[in-house]
Amino acid sequence: MTERNSLAQRIGRLLDRSVMVVAALGLLAMMVHITADVLAGLLLNSPIALTSTYVIQYYMIAVAFLPVMAAEYRGAHISVDLFFNRLSPAARRWVGLLVLAVCLGVYLMLTAQSWQQAMAKFSTRAFVDENGAKVVVWPSFFMLPLAFGLSALVIAGRLARALAGAPPQDQDSEARDV
Repeated sequence: MTERNSLAQRIGRLLDRSVMVVAALGLLAMMVHITADVLAGLLLNSPIALTSTYVIQYYMIAVAFLPVMAAEYRGAHISVDLFFNRLSPAARRWVGLLVLAVCLGVYLMLTAQSWQQAMAKFSTRAFVDENGAKVVVWPSFFMLPLAFGLSALVIAGRLARALAGAPPQDQDSEARDV
């Protein structure tokens, strides 16, 4: 393993762990917030204002979209290899390259579109008005281009390694290391 690959792997692991920590903190914050809201409603007859807005606009986005990069990095997305495994090694290589190229294109389009939407929300300083209270929501729109952009980087690295002729990485051992 070259020093360059080692650095790329360390950066990948660091990004993977960082994204998962942020998503886990979002999940924990959502659980605490919802629990406090339910308890306040039951015990004090006064639920916490704006809980649904924060859950929908921040927590759920972080929990749902930030781990996309980690799943891509760990090779944990669902795949069906029914026909792929029956192909010759050369055909598998070409199909694998095609799949990586298509995935990269999709992630890049998702990144560009979500970035455009995030910038539009930023330029208008988007907020949600709930019961007369304004909740600023434009920052949450930047989580999507971040998640999709990081996923595109993972795919680009995988595609570059494949084009260079490197053997596919063992995703299971990589996931165990994390």
